[in-house]
Amino acid sequence: MVVAGTLFLILRRSGSKVYDSNNYFAAIIDKDSLIMNTASPRIIFAGASNLAFGLDSKMIEKEFGMPVINMGLHGNFGLSFILNNVKKNIREGDIIILSLEYYLDELYYKDIDYITHLYPKAEEYIDRDGDYYSQKAKYFVSEAQAGKQKLFNQFFDKVLKFKEAKVFVSDQLHSYDTLIYSRNAFNSNGDVVSHIGKKYPDEIRGRTLIEAKDYSESIKKLNDFAEYVKAHGARVYFTYASYPETEFKKNILAIEEFEKQLKDDMKIEIITTPQEMMFSDSLFFDTVYHLNEEGRRERTEILIEKMKEKKIVN
Repeated sequence: MVVAGTLFLILRRSGSKVYDSNNYFAAIIDKDSLIMNTASPRIIFAGASNLAFGLDSKMIEKEFGMPVINMGLHGNFGLSFILNNVKKNIREGDIIILSLEYYLDELYYKDIDYITHLYPKAEEYIDRDGDYYSQKAKYFVSEAQAGKQKLFNQFFDKVLKFKEAKVFVSDQLHSYDTLIYSRNAFNSNGDVVSHIGKKYPDEIRGRTLIEAKDYSESIKKLNDFAEYVKAHGARVYFTYASYPETEFKKNILAIEEFEKQLKDDMKIEIITTPQEMMFSDSLFFDTVYHLNEEGRRERTEILIEKMKEKKIVN
């Protein structure tokens, strides 16, 4: 009984998590407050971390004389989460500009689990479809395996050399410095500014092959979103995510397929080409979607010119 009780206590302790209110994900609380409390009409950028790290909202705000909100945060929350987060706060006259990474609609339940514990309101942004439950099942299997291994090591007094995350986000980001990835990383518009002036990592992460696939389900979500936006007296546009030149060339066939499907089936006006959002590798900070200070300036200048060309702001 003593042994069983000890095992139970260790298992409970090993399974507990601390949900840090200063975590990078916690910025969703501030972004929600921003979009709920900023008067319309606004320019709202919606997407993932390519926007968080790749936009100078104050420059756009100054150019057009309108409030600019950057809702970009994290791609692995999934497309539905990103769209629903903005959808619930759209008002007449708003201009929404979407920018989504090439994987478009992937979610990682570990991150969903964290953000919903940290910020229960985030439950409203989740679509519980087949992919969601599949990811949830994988997550609990993984957690059970990790808990079993941790219990074994703790009980037999062995040293466990897990690579613990400095920031509880997906594996792509988990080892990054919390001085960059934190709730305090963002300015009053929702842009990450913590990386400005910082030394760049030696290598850009996330250099993986893009899989060419059928995006029809994701495009349907985008089209449904576009209809909702129109019905509420707002407008929506799409721009491709920033991407490094070397990775762009390596993935050109998959990118062309992605572009073709959007052009053929998406009912949202596209204001840039993938090529226009291709930047020198030297303009990226730490991942293939995160621009550095010079990169975010160049991208913002291009977007301003495209917004003028398309007469997006009256």
